[in-house]
Amino acid sequence: MEKREIEIAIQRLKDQLDETMEERYFVLTQSGHHIPGHTVKEYDAAIEKLERKINHLRQLLVAKEEKAGQ
Repeated sequence: MEKREIEIAIQRLKDQLDETMEERYFVLTQSGHHIPGHTVKEYDAAIEKLERKINHLRQLLVAKEEKAGQ
C-alpha cells in the first residue's frame, strides 16, 4: 500500500468508527426501549475491531515513513 492509500483507509475507518459510536449512543440512550446485553457487546466488538484496524494502519504508515526517511 502506498502512503496516500493508507491515509485514505485510516480516514475511512475513522469515519466508520465515528458513525458506529454515534449509532451506539443513539441506540443505547435515545431509543426508550430495553436493549439486550448482546447488542451492547456487538457494538463494543465492532468499535474495538475498527480501532485495531486503525492502529494497524497507523503502524504501517509510521514504518513506511521511517523507511522513506532512511
